[in-house]
Amino acid sequence: MSCNPPNGSMARHRHRHRHRPPRLPTTTTTLLLAVLLPSALATPYPYPQIHPQNQPTIKPPSPFTKTLFHDDFSLLAPGSLPSPQKWTLDIGTSYPSGPAHWGTNEIQTYTSSPSNIGITPSGTLRIIPLAPTTNTTKGKNKNSTWTSARIETTKTHDFSCGAGQRLRIEAGIRLPSGPAAEQMGIWPAFWSLGAAFRGNYQSWPGPGEVDVMESVNGAATVWHTVHCGVGSGGPCKEMNGLGSTAAMSRGVWHVVAVEIDRSRGGTGRDDWKAEKLVWFVDERQTWSLTGATVGNATAWATLARSPKFLLLNVAVGGAFPDAVAGGKTPTAKTLGGAGAAMEVRHVAVFVT
Repeated sequence: MSCNPPNGSMARHRHRHRHRPPRLPTTTTTLLLAVLLPSALATPYPYPQIHPQNQPTIKPPSPFTKTLFHDDFSLLAPGSLPSPQKWTLDIGTSYPSGPAHWGTNEIQTYTSSPSNIGITPSGTLRIIPLAPTTNTTKGKNKNSTWTSARIETTKTHDFSCGAGQRLRIEAGIRLPSGPAAEQMGIWPAFWSLGAAFRGNYQSWPGPGEVDVMESVNGAATVWHTVHCGVGSGGPCKEMNGLGSTAAMSRGVWHVVAVEIDRSRGGTGRDDWKAEKLVWFVDERQTWSLTGATVGNATAWATLARSPKFLLLNVAVGGAFPDAVAGGKTPTAKTLGGAGAAMEVRHVAVFVT
């Protein structure tokens, strides 16, 4: 995630970025309906059929032939944390010796509390940001700060796209449906970082970052962004990054994806220029980026060729939502809880 919106939008600092300021009107669905009738909110998206109970595998969609990673959370007990074999929980306000506030000036503390993250009775993963609360009986803060959750795939599940291959990263996600005025500063995201970032927490954006989906401030808009190169300027125009936006309704299920396409590669030294990243929302192409556009072979390699890991989180406040809002977030009207939660039905990585 970055700090400011991407170029042509605005982007974040990584540790994250953001896109252009105008907030689009949100499509809202009542919280009661979202809680009581989740199936009624599902978008009629025919693929992937990833949620049969007791069926932990998934058939790759054409033209992909192999599943490198898959989690649909359906075999875990309600209230439990995601599988530690697949996911690590990031705790606190930074990595060890990493930039404060995760490098983005977000204000929440990440926890492993079941109040912030857990498996739902429907077999999905839910991440819930919670506002500071006051225990009126004792007159003391029960939670002195915003809390939320962030997870990343374990090292054993790092993946990469080989020469001549195509690779697809995707997730089924339902964005929070609360009123936009109550979601100022709420920042859900599904993204990847280069594996070289592990243990080298001051190295961003050098290892590369590909944001599949970010959304802020309750807008019915998602941002697709990449970060690479150096911390200021460079091939990815940091601190903003290179990015674009797409419409995506809230309170209903969508499949968001990015594909790395190295299928046009050959043996020439400039083959990387023809490689590309392509973003999708419900199989509708929403943006693409080529190596030639990035214009730097080393930086492109971190985006399209190097090993990666995945992250899911809901941040609160920070440079990106502030830039989009044109002011400080969260505001006094921002509410946490179920109306600000991101729900995840599945995460998968496929390759040809």
